[in-house]
Amino acid sequence: MKKLLAFPLLLMVFIFDLNAQNIEITPFTGYNFASGFNISGGRARLGDGQTFGGMLAFVASEYMEVELMYSFQRSTATANSTLLNENISEPTQVHLALIGVNRLFPVSEETVLFSGIKLGTGTLASPFNNFTNITRFTVGFHGGVKYFVSDSFGLRLQANLMIPITNVGANLWWSPGGGTQVGMSGWSPLAIFGFTGAAIIRVSK
Repeated sequence: MKKLLAFPLLLMVFIFDLNAQNIEITPFTGYNFASGFNISGGRARLGDGQTFGGMLAFVASEYMEVELMYSFQRSTATANSTLLNENISEPTQVHLALIGVNRLFPVSEETVLFSGIKLGTGTLASPFNNFTNITRFTVGFHGGVKYFVSDSFGLRLQANLMIPITNVGANLWWSPGGGTQVGMSGWSPLAIFGFTGAAIIRVSK
């Protein structure tokens, strides 16, 4: 399934690379706020933390670009429930890898507003292998502004909302190390909201 999904995505990137007017390389850092959702008898929470990553955009026209993104965050996952004999807290890593399209709204030669949507995967992983990594299909929404101080360098600020498709909790926080087997599940999605700031390196073709 992953190979079937990867092929059309890579093909789309190749086509846009051929037709791109510019390519933008954008390393970023940012901050994600804590997010929680209900579970049986309580609530689970993914903690806040600093994010790091990068974006690669193929600017097809003045009004549209295709973009690849990877983001990494260190956090702590916790679960509290009347059905548990203990409160669970585990160091957690969040990996997001997505591809999508941005709609560009030029304001001036230096300033461009944008909004977009991305699709891809979100992975919650244990840095100490205390639980099995869990990967879910993820949808991302974002918007912000780019400001170019020259033809080849700019700054970027944006807000992000990443939504891994639901049922992340059942396999993560309630089976750390295989010790606790409760079999609960969350009934609302995990929504990760944050902001990023970045530098843009633009390469003209």
